[in-house]
Amino acid sequence: MKATLSAEETKEFIEQGEINTLVDRIKGWQPSDVAALIDEIPEEDQYRVFTSLPTELTAECFDFFDISTKKRLINSFGRVQLTDILNRMSPDDRTALFEELPAPEVTEMITLLIPSERTVALTLLGYPDDSIGRLMTPDYIAVKAHWSVEQVLRYIRRKGRDSETMNVIYVIDDEGLLVDDIKVREFLLAEPEVLVSDLMDSKYVALNAMDDQETAIAEFKRNNRVALPAVNPKGVLVGIVTIDDVLTVAEEENTEDIQKIGGVEAFDV
Repeated sequence: MKATLSAEETKEFIEQGEINTLVDRIKGWQPSDVAALIDEIPEEDQYRVFTSLPTELTAECFDFFDISTKKRLINSFGRVQLTDILNRMSPDDRTALFEELPAPEVTEMITLLIPSERTVALTLLGYPDDSIGRLMTPDYIAVKAHWSVEQVLRYIRRKGRDSETMNVIYVIDDEGLLVDDIKVREFLLAEPEVLVSDLMDSKYVALNAMDDQETAIAEFKRNNRVALPAVNPKGVLVGIVTIDDVLTVAEEENTEDIQKIGGVEAFDV
């Protein structure tokens, strides 16, 4: 259980100018909890507290703010701060932010992205409204069939920090076509010299990135997964869709049922 601060304690820290002391108390919390606390303090103080957080925590917290708080903070950022936040945000959350902003602002923000992130942003924004492509993130682990388990595990250690989820590892061919998915536990239990091809059964479920988001909801209901791969019309793996993104889409309909998929328990409402 995380430590807590009362509204009175938080107010006292701010009124006495002890922002750094406040940050020391909360920087060990989960990013979602830090964001919730910042959302509760007066709007005029949110920027001071947020920008006093450790750099690595700011982008994580930013993802959890509602759109009005995000817009308010963005209006207070300098160019350097905005550039840092945009490049650190998860691609799917950044896309959701861009969809809420005027086109000229989005165009300006895209110019602040480093080349690799700019490519990702433009790709995600190129998909139709309400398409699965708008939900997906490109942060996943993909390997080749001819690799050994030892190679895969080395690759996971090197790239895993950037992956949205590592429950499932995706197998692609030299053209980027999705050919299988394998649970990570299969790699952990296999001998190092075993090849990926030896673990494959070519049985997998994939979403079409151009399909509507209702299709994703239906597929998550049918398949007990925390993430599903998304492919383009040619079958090339272009991203994954995670259960949290599907929950967001489905929150106004079938909420209790959808929360039960992917190992997520239903809330008491």
